[in-house]
Amino acid sequence: MRFAIISDIHGNLAALQSVVERIKNENCDKVICLGDLVGYGPHPNECVEIVREIADIIIIGNHDHAAIGLTDTRYFNPHARAAIAWTSAVLTNKSKDFLAQLDFVARDDEALFVHATPCEPEKWDYILNAVDAAINFRCFKEFICFVGHSHIPVRFARFPDRHVKNIQANPLNLELENRYIINVGSVGQPRDGDAKAAFTIYNYHSDARTVELVRVPYDIESTQQAMVENNLPQFLVERLECGR
Repeated sequence: MRFAIISDIHGNLAALQSVVERIKNENCDKVICLGDLVGYGPHPNECVEIVREIADIIIIGNHDHAAIGLTDTRYFNPHARAAIAWTSAVLTNKSKDFLAQLDFVARDDEALFVHATPCEPEKWDYILNAVDAAINFRCFKEFICFVGHSHIPVRFARFPDRHVKNIQANPLNLELENRYIINVGSVGQPRDGDAKAAFTIYNYHSDARTVELVRVPYDIESTQQAMVENNLPQFLVERLECGR
């Protein structure tokens, strides 16, 4: 089986379209979306429609949850809060109804899918380091857990002696005696210093498993122009071109 796993699209239509084209060439059996279809970017409804069409599994993210009034935005920074207010105003009822019926967690065979963390996924915490990962390994039993939320693609392995380590190799060969937490990166607003859209391919067979982070260039300027035209915060416009 070969999964394409996307996350944190954030209304960035140009990035999503480029990623979808790349996925078409990857011969994937399923497409999984880990949430945050909307927020920050200028095309939330279009992104919801595309993800509905292509994804076999979709879960909800904190910006999706906030845009339909289910998560308090007081903990958001001012830029994110302004973008959520705009997004909520422009989302169609069809988009809102679709987002409202999404779950926090999904499973497929040996994999767990969440937006933020397997521990209390509705609280929107982060897995940023090995300490965070060690805590979260206690909250699921599957071989592998895929997350988004931080927009930073990282991989954590838990070894049989319970030691947890950040592993940088790409592609990464997964050892069956270990367990893994994989952040799949962000389609629409990368924050690891690389402005190209990111997604992850999970390839698994009876005796071999790999994860690969894929980067895809897209028309950043068109997204920035649409954001300016819709009076979205300038900080959000500028951060796209530096991937921060």
